[in-house]
Amino acid sequence: MSALVELKEVSKTFILESGIELKVLDNLNFRVENNRVIALLGPSGCGKSTTLRIMAGLISNTSGQVLANEQPLLGINKDVAMVFQSFALFPWETVFSNVALALDSQRISYKEARERVKKAIDLVGLEGFEEAYPRELSGGMKQRVGIARALVLERPLLFLDEPFSALDVLTADTLRTEMVNLFSHKKTKTSSIVLVTHNIQEAVVMAQSVLVMGANPGHIRKSIDIDLSHPRDEDSPSFRAIVSQIHAIITETLMPDKALEKAPVTRRKTAAVESLPRAQISEMIGLLETIFDHDGEADIFELAHEAHRDFGSTLYIVKASELLGLVETPQQRVILTKLGYDLVLGDINAKKKLLHDQFGRLQIVQVVSDLIKKSPTLRVSLDHLIDVFATLLQNENPHDQVLTLISWGRFAEYLGYNDISKEVYLDIGQEID
Repeated sequence: MSALVELKEVSKTFILESGIELKVLDNLNFRVENNRVIALLGPSGCGKSTTLRIMAGLISNTSGQVLANEQPLLGINKDVAMVFQSFALFPWETVFSNVALALDSQRISYKEARERVKKAIDLVGLEGFEEAYPRELSGGMKQRVGIARALVLERPLLFLDEPFSALDVLTADTLRTEMVNLFSHKKTKTSSIVLVTHNIQEAVVMAQSVLVMGANPGHIRKSIDIDLSHPRDEDSPSFRAIVSQIHAIITETLMPDKALEKAPVTRRKTAAVESLPRAQISEMIGLLETIFDHDGEADIFELAHEAHRDFGSTLYIVKASELLGLVETPQQRVILTKLGYDLVLGDINAKKKLLHDQFGRLQIVQVVSDLIKKSPTLRVSLDHLIDVFATLLQNENPHDQVLTLISWGRFAEYLGYNDISKEVYLDIGQEID
């Protein structure tokens, strides 16, 4: 069977402003055939949206091959319509005009354009709101306009880039169901859908195949086919079994239980530097307090649900807490350590003292501290730190890593940062110039 779009050994490397190369995708291989809904699922930073844009021809791949209908894709993929997370509506245009704008470049008659716009608006349930302006619409209704704007193009491929993540839970559930119904009942000319999401439930509700992606660089860890009819019962054993399977894959990817036990023991002068998960100290404290309320132990999936967060971002907060010795993570459990209890029970000064000590034990922090101490000015420029991080952590975004370091260091009263001079220094009573 021919594929509407196919990736063959596709990789992508970005060149940062500093000239540093950052590899974000590595050796992707998959195809999108007719009558399929495929979900690209994974935590933030694994390259899901980049993959989608490569397939749409919005950005080019660094290596490998992108095929559209078995032919090399050159430029924009004209078979694709996209719906983005942001509504991207023109506030001065009505609903009708916002949808009609998608047809401005199409060589069709005024009559046909008008009929297609009316049909698209009707399909997404906005009939009667044609003359309304975006300011009059709720978030869900604005996203309906975005979906109508994509459907009016009548393209065989519909790409959804986290289209429901900015909506409240009930509105998102309603729109997911309606999108599945539109596709299942062939009410549009859409042949296949590719959904980018970090929401496991969403992927299993909508998709026939889920590609679970890993990060650093982005790659496909596992492909899972979902042989369940629509509408899907989220409380059924078969549905829950698939969700649990995906949970386990992502947990194993981000928090392997036995990686250190299996690794061979080697002699080395210094320990490997740690990458810093993208999480804020305040988020870690909130997580620890939630676990404390659960008698010091909680299931990571229940934590994500209780915090109204996606599973991936919750994992990053857990990883950050584990890195600082505040929790342990056997299997899918998160357990407070003694330090975790001390942090929850301490006042703000005790919290900062504990975090100061734990932050200072990280190898990456010791590397930065040594750089600062050896500098004649006792300061190191932001650009220099980014270059150092790019060398030490080659699969991470060095800019993001440095900003996380500064954020943690400031909270722990370990590092200071002058945003005017763009310099980092040790927080030992120095005043900002």
